[in-house]
Amino acid sequence: MKKLLCLFLAFGALAGCSSNDDKQHQLELMASNRAGVLSAGLPLEYGPLKILRISSNKNVVEMMMIYNDDALGAKPLNQVVNTSIYTYCNTPAVREQIDMGLMYRIKVRNSRGQLMADELVSAQTCSAGQKAQ
Repeated sequence: MKKLLCLFLAFGALAGCSSNDDKQHQLELMASNRAGVLSAGLPLEYGPLKILRISSNKNVVEMMMIYNDDALGAKPLNQVVNTSIYTYCNTPAVREQIDMGLMYRIKVRNSRGQLMADELVSAQTCSAGQKAQ
């Protein structure tokens, strides 16, 4: 009886590991697919903001942007980043993916190439943002 119980526990543990591996693999495929779709029309320019590269790393969609804060009509970088985070967290299709475990990393460099912002948007980020409102 003890051997049978140990056998079931071992199979249960292996099934749990397999399920986590499957979920991680699914998230990695989702991130890769999302990055491919978003990067299809690059580079994109929105006033002083230029999106140069979108790629995936595990379950994270990484976006590299250049922000010319000296351009006419440029808003403070902090406001641009916060607006981006708000948009990701409040767009239903994107939020659904974030709640599944997909994350977005926003990297912003200035026109001289210096890293000005590096923000990770996750389910925790979105939840914290909703509590702050």
